Amino acid sequence: MLAILLLGALAAPQEPLAPHLDVAQQRDEAEHLNVTRSAAIAGGVQWLVKNQNEDGSWGSHRSPRPIEVLADIPGSHNAFRVATTGLCVMALMDSGMEADAAVAKALSRGVDALIAQHEVKRANDMEHYSVWAFGYGLRALAEYALAHPQDARMPAIRAACERLIVKLKEYQALDGGWGYLSLDSPVTHPPSFTSMSFTTATCLIGLARARELGLELPQRMIDRAVDSVARCETPMQAFTYGELWRQSPHTSVNHIKGAACRVPVCLEALRLFGRELDAERIENALEALLRTHARFQIAGLRRPIPHESHYGVSGYFYLYGHMYAAMMMEQLPEVDRIRNGKDLVSAVLLCRQPDGSFWDYPLYSYHKPYGTAYAIMALSRVPERAPSNSSR
Repeated sequence: MLAILLLGALAAPQEPLAPHLDVAQQRDEAEHLNVTRSAAIAGGVQWLVKNQNEDGSWGSHRSPRPIEVLADIPGSHNAFRVATTGLCVMALMDSGMEADAAVAKALSRGVDALIAQHEVKRANDMEHYSVWAFGYGLRALAEYALAHPQDARMPAIRAACERLIVKLKEYQALDGGWGYLSLDSPVTHPPSFTSMSFTTATCLIGLARARELGLELPQRMIDRAVDSVARCETPMQAFTYGELWRQSPHTSVNHIKGAACRVPVCLEALRLFGRELDAERIENALEALLRTHARFQIAGLRRPIPHESHYGVSGYFYLYGHMYAAMMMEQLPEVDRIRNGKDLVSAVLLCRQPDGSFWDYPLYSYHKPYGTAYAIMALSRVPERAPSNSSR
């Protein structure tokens, strides 16, 4: 079982969970869901600026819930916080609002936090959520460096990126990918338990950004990771959860109904490292996520136990999957981006909260900043002409 749960948590003020069964019905009834794409982006950015930690990071270990994903201290929470901060930094850049002084200041403080905190350690023999911090930290710093080549912190940024590449090499699993838990296997370093296809793809995209920055990547590390993702692809045009499930590609979470949110990141990673990705394959993935199997992705929203929904869907894949779908969609002609963008915007806005934030799964106090970041990154990639809920 991939989801290990922890009973007991630290109290903190936070809005209660909305009933997951009402999510789709709320679309037409709740005022905060009926906003334009640009208004949703602006509201999300304002929330991120207002809720940044004193040290420039985003997210915390605090939770009001009696059940949480197991995350040992300090390593796993350091990893969650750094990964969340990387996402928030990218979201502020993608928002197009850097001209605002408050946004520019929050962005700069976020970069400082990543430089200072990027080298996190695995918490214990089982949890190595650190790979998320490495992948998102690397991508965020590389994208910032590409967009701000004259920044005085460039030597420190490049040094942090080089170190993160080393850390990814150290934590690459024996099967060639990256995973975040080691279960039912001997304790080894590097990890010997299965990698996860989507985690590997996430790290590969970070590495691709580092390559754009001109940093050297170990070719064998890249080849092994790309091969690992490719081996997880199924005839159903899905990807198994990881290498361990390649022998059961049509069951539960590996079925396209359970995998629709994870297909875009895998396709995007393969594309960045040489896989030719034609329009038909992109359209098929978008069709599965945004229309044919959208109901299964929505059914998992806000459920507090991982993989408890139909086809093993977890709520935390929702905004993640739509963000990578928006990235993948950029390869299509504008007319097709506009057509798919309408459904993508509507899907993302399902997760919007009255305070302007977004979330899809309760995770300590990381879910609102990372959910808001995913939403901004997704919405910012949709063409302006794509209708949003308020214009239906």
